[in-house]
Amino acid sequence: MLRRVISLLLLALLLLPMGTAHAADNKQGLLITPIREFLSVDAGKKVESSFTVENLSSRPLAVGFSVQQFSVTNYSYNYTFSRPANNWLHLSQPGASLQPKQSMKVPYELDVPAGSAPGGYYYTLFASADLAPQGINSTVKATDLLYLTVKGDLTRTSKLQHSSIQRISFGRSIPYQLEPVNTGNVYFFAYASGELHGWTAKESATPDAHLLLPGKVRTIHGSIAGPILPGIYRATFGYKTDAGQSVSEARWVVYIPPWSVAFLLAALLIAGKFWPRRKAKPAEPSS
Repeated sequence: MLRRVISLLLLALLLLPMGTAHAADNKQGLLITPIREFLSVDAGKKVESSFTVENLSSRPLAVGFSVQQFSVTNYSYNYTFSRPANNWLHLSQPGASLQPKQSMKVPYELDVPAGSAPGGYYYTLFASADLAPQGINSTVKATDLLYLTVKGDLTRTSKLQHSSIQRISFGRSIPYQLEPVNTGNVYFFAYASGELHGWTAKESATPDAHLLLPGKVRTIHGSIAGPILPGIYRATFGYKTDAGQSVSEARWVVYIPPWSVAFLLAALLIAGKFWPRRKAKPAEPSS
C-alpha cells in the first residue's frame, strides 16, 4: 500500500511541469511594444516613431491599427478615449495580416502645425483583432500610450487640493491621502512620501511616482511605517515633482500598536490581583 502511494506521488510530480508548460502555450492575444512613449517636438516640425505588434495566438490574425486621444477622470484617473481633435498623427498603414508568433514594426509620423499651443497632447495607438470564431464578437486590443509635448512655454505647477492622515492608528502602518491637481499645461511626475518624527520612528520608504495630467485631480494613497513604540508622533507627508516643486503637510498622530493594548490590559490585571483590598467592616450589632 505504501509503495503504491509513493508511486502515485512521483507520477503527479512528473506530470505537474508538463501541465504548466501546456498552460503557457495557450497564451492568446496581441502584444504591443512599447506600452508607453514620451515624445517632444517643436511646433511646425515633424517627428517619426514606430511601435511593434506581435501575434501571440496560434492562428493568423487580421490586425487593425487606429488612433484616439485619451484623458483621465478626476480622482480615480481612469482612462477615457475620444476621437482625435486634430490630424497630427498619421499611421503608415491601417492594418496588417500576422501569422502566428509573427511581429511587425508599424511606423507613424507626427506633424505638428506651426503656431500650435505648447503643452501636452495625449494619444492612444490601438492594435485590434478578432480572436473568436466567426459570428461571435470577441475583439482584443493592445494599446500604446503616447505622451506628446509641444515645446515652448511649458508650465509644470500644481497645488494640493486636499490631504488627510489617520490620526489614531493601531496597525503596522499609518495611511494618508493626497489630492494634488496639475495646474500647468503639461504632464509631470509627483513622488509621494511620508515619515514620522520621533525617537522610535523608522526610516521613510522610497517615494512612489504618480503621473499628473494637466487640469486633473488625482487621489494618491500612501502609508508611513509605524514606529517601534506607541506614542504621539509628528507626521509629515506630501510630494515632490520632477519639476522641483515640493508640497508637504504636517499632522500629529497617535500610534497604539495592538501589543501595547494587550500589555496594558495584562498589567492592569496583574496589578488588580496584587492590589491590597479593603477589609469589610464588621456589621454593627442590632439593638
